[in-house]
Amino acid sequence: MPVNVRGIASAIACTLAVIIPSALGTAFAQQSVRTGDGLLTIKADMPDQSRIGEEFTYEVEVINSSDNVVLHDIKLQQRKAKGLTIESVSMKGNQDSQQRQDSQDRNKSGKDGKKKSSGDSDSQKAKGKSDKNAKASKDQFAISTLQPGDSRVFVVTATADEEGELRSCLEIASYTPALCLTSQIVKPDLELTKTAPKEVSRCEVIELTYEVKNGGSGDLGKLTVTDSLGEGLATIDGNHELSFPVDGLAAGETRQFVARVYAQKAGEFTSRAVAKADNDDLQSRSKKTTTKVIAADLDARVTGPSRIYGDGLATFTATITNTGNVAAESVDVTVNWPTGANLVDLSDYQMKKSSSDDKSSAKKQKQGQPTLATKLDPQSKKKGQKKSESEKMEMHSESFVIDRLDAGQTAEFTYAVRTDNLEDLPTEVQASYVCSIDSVEDQAKAEAKTTATAMATVTVVRLPALQIAVIDDEDPVKNGSKVQYLITVWNEGEAPDQDVQLSAKLPSNLKFDSAEGPTDVKNEGDTITFAPIKSMEPGDRVEYTVTAKPTGTGSARFEATLQSESLKSKVTSEEPTRLFDTASN
Repeated sequence: MPVNVRGIASAIACTLAVIIPSALGTAFAQQSVRTGDGLLTIKADMPDQSRIGEEFTYEVEVINSSDNVVLHDIKLQQRKAKGLTIESVSMKGNQDSQQRQDSQDRNKSGKDGKKKSSGDSDSQKAKGKSDKNAKASKDQFAISTLQPGDSRVFVVTATADEEGELRSCLEIASYTPALCLTSQIVKPDLELTKTAPKEVSRCEVIELTYEVKNGGSGDLGKLTVTDSLGEGLATIDGNHELSFPVDGLAAGETRQFVARVYAQKAGEFTSRAVAKADNDDLQSRSKKTTTKVIAADLDARVTGPSRIYGDGLATFTATITNTGNVAAESVDVTVNWPTGANLVDLSDYQMKKSSSDDKSSAKKQKQGQPTLATKLDPQSKKKGQKKSESEKMEMHSESFVIDRLDAGQTAEFTYAVRTDNLEDLPTEVQASYVCSIDSVEDQAKAEAKTTATAMATVTVVRLPALQIAVIDDEDPVKNGSKVQYLITVWNEGEAPDQDVQLSAKLPSNLKFDSAEGPTDVKNEGDTITFAPIKSMEPGDRVEYTVTAKPTGTGSARFEATLQSESLKSKVTSEEPTRLFDTASN
């Protein structure tokens, strides 16, 4: 709504000056007034003292004091003041040229201080129109539009005609406030570009770059970039799908995403990415990209005997083949064998070309990789305690490096292992080819590793061999005395035997007196039975004694019988003893 301040309340800014015949210097006093609605402020100043007949200047500043209201058609009225002649009015910035022009005009008309003609006034008015938005005359200032916070400064040049107090007043005649609303009509535009290398090695991390751009004039909300890599390509975490959420794109903004993936096999891989806005149908598809992956791949094989006897020597032949289509540099090879055995020999590798039969065999082996040997942690061993099974299965290793293995090339070597009290001899050959990308921050995920493992297990055939011996302590034995039989049992084989049990039988002319041994003993008539020994290790030896009294004369045959888990039939040992009666002699 237009506002006429005179219809509400007049706002007048007045300045005072004292006119004296002479003055030593110039000081200024400032006055200001603000409209009741607070939209418009007028500030003006005038020198405290001026001389009669000499020009002086003062400024009038018009300010839009609002935050969001535009003021139109602002008019300020200069009231007539006694003893004051307005010579000219100009916008600040043009006042110096204006004053120079005024001085030239006065020199032409004479130095008598007379007023200029109307033609001169029109000339001054024209010179004050440098700002098309504001204009001024000697009695009126006008501003067509004044933005919030903006201001205009008018420079007034005047002459005092009389001595005494001079009052100059400037009245706010009218202005029109207006609230202006704006809205920008925009159109977002989505563009997606995907770039990928044309050829890479399988041992390298593949970098895929996705660039999404809002090429339009309006902002774009949330969107998602997706790419289905398909089988054969995967992220470091093993995913075959890529997805990048974008929280929004301002007009002209571009976002870039880099995905690091690796090839699970050699070949050509093609895909395209899609960017789609979450809340509307706006979307963009990239062009297809194709990456050819070339790779070095490894195959390991090991052959050896299926069984050996006792502490014999097992010789193995191992081959490492590059079944890929590029060379493999610095191939690490590790040979593993149990700590319960000894590596006797490890030959240098020899290079040879792989035959078609080798490649076919390698392909079959890759379809069913052998099971790795179980690597158990050793248990603590007390003094005098024999090795536990876990200690026997702990693995030792020996490693070497194949400097270069060309595509289709095979490296062959042999090694020999001697067992030490093992029932099975597992051995493992592992070949690995590792590449690392230095530019990637996470080195653990940046590694591309090709590993091939082969294993062979040899059965160690070991047999227990129980021996028994019986001897009497006296022969012949007279009636009324005792005879003691010493039974010795020992395992002279290479394997332990279980449930080793001894029993003895007395002849009719001997009567049981006592028995001792490593286990409990039981006597039933002429039969003596010892409780079984759970296990006898190779080299173990035990002794039993049976004491008997003669009950007659003649020859007595003492029998000791041995049985165990490994013996297919009982083993009997006999000891003859002669018995005699001293009375009959």
